[in-house]
Amino acid sequence: MKIPFDVTFHPSWWYKHAGVSFKREFFTDPEYRIEADIQMRKVLHEKFGDFGLGEKKPQPRPLLGSDLIASGFLHSEIMGCEVRYQEENPPEVICTNLSDEAVMNLRLPELEKIELWKNIEEQGKYLYEKFGFVETHMNLMGIQNIAMDLRGQNLLMDYYLNPELAHHLLGLCTQLSIAIGRWFKRYSNNLSAGVTAIVKQTVPDMYLTSNCTVEMISLDTYNTFLAEYDQLLAEAFGSFGIHHCGQTMEHVVEGYKNIKNLKFAEVGAFSDIGYVRKHLPDIHLNLRYSPVKLKDVQGDELYQEIHRMIELGKPFNLLSISCVGIDSLVKDEQVRNFLSCCKNISPLV
Repeated sequence: MKIPFDVTFHPSWWYKHAGVSFKREFFTDPEYRIEADIQMRKVLHEKFGDFGLGEKKPQPRPLLGSDLIASGFLHSEIMGCEVRYQEENPPEVICTNLSDEAVMNLRLPELEKIELWKNIEEQGKYLYEKFGFVETHMNLMGIQNIAMDLRGQNLLMDYYLNPELAHHLLGLCTQLSIAIGRWFKRYSNNLSAGVTAIVKQTVPDMYLTSNCTVEMISLDTYNTFLAEYDQLLAEAFGSFGIHHCGQTMEHVVEGYKNIKNLKFAEVGAFSDIGYVRKHLPDIHLNLRYSPVKLKDVQGDELYQEIHRMIELGKPFNLLSISCVGIDSLVKDEQVRNFLSCCKNISPLV
């Protein structure tokens, strides 16, 4: 059985190897992004085409966002955060550190009055009129991720000292996420490749939330504050997935397993895969290999690690593996080693 595998590169890698800049134009100008995407897929094919990546003669794609990078910023910028766009990095959200009063006065924004959102709508209309369909690959972010962009580390104290404020903020972030997700669904049922591209090969029609910052909280805190909002997302979109890029997903998996409609979970590098699989026996798991470790790991060690990950994650029909965030310091040879290990292990299982 062939196990799906994939790699995703950091903007610094694309800037170095494809000459693509990730300033604001990449996210707001569809024609610039389409041309950049063509160049990116050409480079992928030139370097890794023998592993099925990229295309020799790529055709234009009607993209909102990109499935070739990970870049969560949209929801936070709509809610008022400053975002810095850079040539070699994904958009950087600047935390607003809202006061107690500012949070309690916060209301759901009227999307039609937000310039950034008006640009997204205009892009969607333009792409649909030109191509007849749209691929929506904006990063869907996650509820606590957005809330922390607005409130900062004080949100973690709010869980103990001001739960009413925490729920108010988390609820607003959930309402916004549902509204944005439903708008994307007007164009496509495949919403989540901007979170992790492997979903295109595995569970393409689900809504995948980014629970990056859940690594910072306990299982009790997740169950008390965040589980209900993940459940609202799951109910709103029917088929649901959780991206947990932290290295100890096992510490909250007993909360994740109770989310109804859960179909997919992304397991952060260094997590206890066996423990996660025990609690999610019927869920597709995408195992993440560390892009930092990939920089220096030797071939034999890499093969053994990937083989062990796959063994712990079986059944194999509910399994995939990827390495996401590979930057410009990682040599092509190391990327090829990873792809080769994944390709050569898969037929053995």
